[in-house]
Formats: sequence, C-alpha cells, structure tokens
Amino acid sequence: MQLHWNRFGPRTGGFAVLALCVCLVAPAGGEEPSAKPAAPPPVELDRLLKLPAPVEAPRERVGSATKGEWRSRFISARLERDAAQTALEAAQKQLGEAAGDTDSWQIAPPGAPTAGASDAPVSFQLRQEVRRQREELARCERHLQDLTIEADLAGVPASWRE
Repeated sequence: MQLHWNRFGPRTGGFAVLALCVCLVAPAGGEEPSAKPAAPPPVELDRLLKLPAPVEAPRERVGSATKGEWRSRFISARLERDAAQTALEAAQKQLGEAAGDTDSWQIAPPGAPTAGASDAPVSFQLRQEVRRQREELARCERHLQDLTIEADLAGVPASWRE
C-alpha cells in the first residue's frame, strides 16, 4: 500500500509546500521591504522648555549612611547612654551605703579636729567615681543629641532612628 501526501502525488506535494512558504514570506501588495518608517510627530517648543516632573526614587542612602547604619548608630548611642546611667546609679548607691556605714568614721585625739565621713578615703574614691560617671553620662547624652541633630540635617526619617 502506498501513501500519497496530497491528491497530486508525493512529488507535487513538496512544491506546493514550498510555494506556500514563499507566498507567506513575500510582502503582500507590492510593498518594498526596505520602506522607511514614518517620522515621529513634531514636539512643541513649550514642551521642550519645561523640566520633567520629579521622580521619587526610593532612598537607599540619606546623608552619609543607609537605613541600617542609621539604626545601628542610634541603638549604639542609646545603649551607651543606658550603660552610663546604670553605672552612675550603682556608684551613687555605693556612696549612699558608705555614708551610712560606721567604718567610714575617723577617730581623732581629743582637741584635734575630727574629719567627717566625707573626708574618708573610701568616701573620696566613691565621690570621684560618681563624678566620673556623671561626666560619662553627660558625654553620652551629648553624643546622642549630636547624632539626632546630624540626622535632622540630613533628613533621616524618624523610622530609621528607632
């Protein structure tokens, strides 16, 4: 049994397919394939002289840092301030305990001026520690305030400071 591709036989079927492909590829209506595209419409002069509308791009960096860097700066400054506050409270508590302690009293011979508890060496060291901790707390608060001012001037959003 012999199969035929079309009613004209196997030899004419190949020519028919080839002729069909040529018809599909060739341009219809006698157009030239190298015809130039139409020129774009003219632009008005007023439209050319206007600035384009601003485009709001997402801000990756504000000032000198990214969102994560600003957050880490604020977190670090707050942790430093909290640590200084805790150290100050601990030093003040020690000073209060030393002031109420009877070991800090000094005994002097009769007639000699007696030194109070505030002149005791332990009390002096604790007062110096309290003074140092107050200075450290003030320095940390100034640093946090400076960082806030820097962020304000750079236009850092409030959500980046938390």
